[in-house]
Amino acid sequence: MEQFKRTQIEQYLQSKFNLPADRLSYLVERVSRVCRVQTAIKYQQLEEEGHADLGRVWFSVDGMVHSYYYNKKTGNKHGTQIWKKMEIILFPASLIRGDYRPNHIQMLEPGKVLSVSYPDALTLRNELPEIAEIVEQIAILNEKAYNHRVMLLNEPSLERIIRFEAENPLFCMIANGDIKASHLGLSRQTYSRLKKEINSSKRSY
Repeated sequence: MEQFKRTQIEQYLQSKFNLPADRLSYLVERVSRVCRVQTAIKYQQLEEEGHADLGRVWFSVDGMVHSYYYNKKTGNKHGTQIWKKMEIILFPASLIRGDYRPNHIQMLEPGKVLSVSYPDALTLRNELPEIAEIVEQIAILNEKAYNHRVMLLNEPSLERIIRFEAENPLFCMIANGDIKASHLGLSRQTYSRLKKEINSSKRSY
């Protein structure tokens, strides 16, 4: 597992930076010291909401991951973001500012996952410019994903489903109906009904 972890970290850093061998080796060593690896099953909860210092930076090697927040008043789950495999999963507001983490993080496929605690990730960010750059890139991507989600949820329900499924074909193949509905801002019943309408319309052509 130790060699697997180091290999994944090295490959990720190589994909982001053109680093001299000695600098790459140093970064791999620093990250590996505080990184852990685990094997997760499909739909396993990686993380629940909570204080920032209990959060972790996640990296799924083998499968897709998504996040959602749970509305305690209504009992409903609301999907917030989707990550493909080999993408860094973190919430910069919690990592950098210490904001409360409202999101639950869940595997959509089984596989190995790497993670680093927020306190350790913050130390790496503050000491290593390459890690700080990665966090900045992720902050930009998260903002872009959030804005895209806001625009999507303002579209009519039918158009929303069609657009979402066109943009996320792999996710829609993997996730169950409840999870897909949560990312569309719809109940499972409404999503199922509208899907039948869409499929019926396709068959009529």
